[in-house]
Amino acid sequence: MSFSLDVTNLSSEQISFGYSAAHETLIALHVFIDCKHHPLHIPWVINARKKVNPALKQEIDAFSIFYKRPIVTFWGLQENSTISDFGEDLNKLSCVSSDAFFQTVAETILGQKATPKTLQQDFVQFAGSVYSDSKEIILALAEKPEQVKQRFLTLLEDFWKTCVKDDWSRIEELFLKDIASRGRKLMKEGPLHLLGSLSPEIDIHPNQKKAVIRRISKREIYFEKDDILLLTPSYFAEPHLFVNAHKPVGINYSIMENQQEAARPMPPEELLRLFHALGDLSRLQIVKYLSQKPRSTRELAGLMGMTEGAVSKHIKLLKDAGLIASKRKSYYVFYHLLEKSFSEIKSGLTQYIKGTDFLD
Repeated sequence: MSFSLDVTNLSSEQISFGYSAAHETLIALHVFIDCKHHPLHIPWVINARKKVNPALKQEIDAFSIFYKRPIVTFWGLQENSTISDFGEDLNKLSCVSSDAFFQTVAETILGQKATPKTLQQDFVQFAGSVYSDSKEIILALAEKPEQVKQRFLTLLEDFWKTCVKDDWSRIEELFLKDIASRGRKLMKEGPLHLLGSLSPEIDIHPNQKKAVIRRISKREIYFEKDDILLLTPSYFAEPHLFVNAHKPVGINYSIMENQQEAARPMPPEELLRLFHALGDLSRLQIVKYLSQKPRSTRELAGLMGMTEGAVSKHIKLLKDAGLIASKRKSYYVFYHLLEKSFSEIKSGLTQYIKGTDFLD
């Protein structure tokens, strides 16, 4: 299954960046109750659990429906490139109507929009069978959503003060650094290559002008000239992506520093294999031509003044090294670069030069 973003009509000016302290606290709650899937943050979780008192822990468990997957995301906090502090975010959430608050929770859990007549009934029936720890909250949400909203805001504020606030200056500095780096990439390489850099879960298809996010329900998203794509860096999201499919479309992605820390160091012999594949002028020319667009061996042979047979031998070496891939169209096979392989060469060489210990 996949989630595809068609960026044919998406310009660099339509991409905006922002982050929300309250939204990041919500993701931190997800990590707090599900740390086994977030190994980078286990030390933080251990430390946070020492700070959480029994009353707060009880509330965290009661509201677990909000931050078990799927996470109930309040994307309104992040719209219009907001960079706001926790107090501002809490005020925004407090102004959300009780009906909108319930609808956000219910539609996220159900995974679809339901009619107002059946939304409450469907939510109580489904959520009650799946989220046993939150049965009290589920029933109260349907009957007294305003009270649940105020109780949730209190929980969010208490968890922020207890577990996140002391780290926020450091996290915010990482956000600003990441946004500046992504912004430079956007201006230099355009929206598609920027999206490809956000996560290993994203595959880019230059010829189709699509970015495909794996492991998310199948859906096609198209952008019009006035649409916005909001990109939000996250410290706690690693290794996941969180996507808002409704407009304005938004993606929570893990900051580059976490991605690099989680990446397996490349063994020296793998680096040598890649360098060997690139260690020929003809193969470097092929890489250059394929960086422009997918091409067939016939087209490459014409560009390089070589026979198709000679080009095919070089293609085989590059393909065996995992630097290029092929796709058949009618009678022809077209070859394209695997962008992630080239980024791995850079990170692998950096790790080796800096003396990173290699894993078995």
